[in-house]
Amino acid sequence: MTMKKIVIGTANFGMDYGIGHNQNKLTDSDIVEILKTAKKLGIDTLDTAISYGNSLNRLGELGIRNFKIITKFPKIPDDRKKQTNWFNEQIESTLKQLDVNSLEAILLHYPKDILENKNSELIHFLLNLKNQGVTKKIGVSIYERSELDEILEIFKPEIIQCPINIFDNRLLEQNYLEKISNKGIKIHIRSIFLQGLLLFKKEEIPQEFLKYYNIWEEWYNWLNTTKLNPLEACIRYTNSLKSVDKIVVGINSAHQLKQITKYMRKPKLKKKPNWQNSISKDLIDPRLWK
Repeated sequence: MTMKKIVIGTANFGMDYGIGHNQNKLTDSDIVEILKTAKKLGIDTLDTAISYGNSLNRLGELGIRNFKIITKFPKIPDDRKKQTNWFNEQIESTLKQLDVNSLEAILLHYPKDILENKNSELIHFLLNLKNQGVTKKIGVSIYERSELDEILEIFKPEIIQCPINIFDNRLLEQNYLEKISNKGIKIHIRSIFLQGLLLFKKEEIPQEFLKYYNIWEEWYNWLNTTKLNPLEACIRYTNSLKSVDKIVVGINSAHQLKQITKYMRKPKLKKKPNWQNSISKDLIDPRLWK
């Protein structure tokens, strides 16, 4: 069984990413081992972004031509009158740093760039890149349902990337993702460990999150009852969701990648915590963390 559903997130290839002991930037030998292991397991896609420190450069130097690359582009600077020129520069720089000729997908990290002035110039430019073979697909990375609803009024992305995890089910309400999938849009989910927060042992929860005491009690009691460890619970939960095409995982080692694939092979998770306490948006949206 290959693991093509898994996409390796590369934020910590280029910078400290995540919280607590999960955040260290990886060494070259860590990355080489992860890439070798991924290939053996049949994982063939990496998720990168211009904003991930020097991850593009490092990947290019280590050699990733046998992987499909999805990359995210940040907000277009306000002072750039000619947006497409800026975008062109970023594309050329990205291809050069990665040492590749084309990309699997380009995602906009700041989809409001499309919404402002119903940006037909930018949409036309992106479609042109696809016609030229620079990228196979065009999509958006979103946080909120409202963002995507607005985008769909003027443009149909081929991929959406969005946050979902065992704590954060907002995009699953009213079968929302299923409806999006039925439009022919591929769904990639990220933040399945909530930047590593869901993988902490009870006694390791960082100080700033201790105020969500009731939720943590429920979470660890449920893990105890179901005899699951946090990594297994997160993986089996997201792997059981309908309509999800790819799962983006951030990892710290080749060993952790092997564990993830082991849990992907297990039966889908039938039960999830039946939360008695409401989960605050301040907990599940990392943009609101200190």
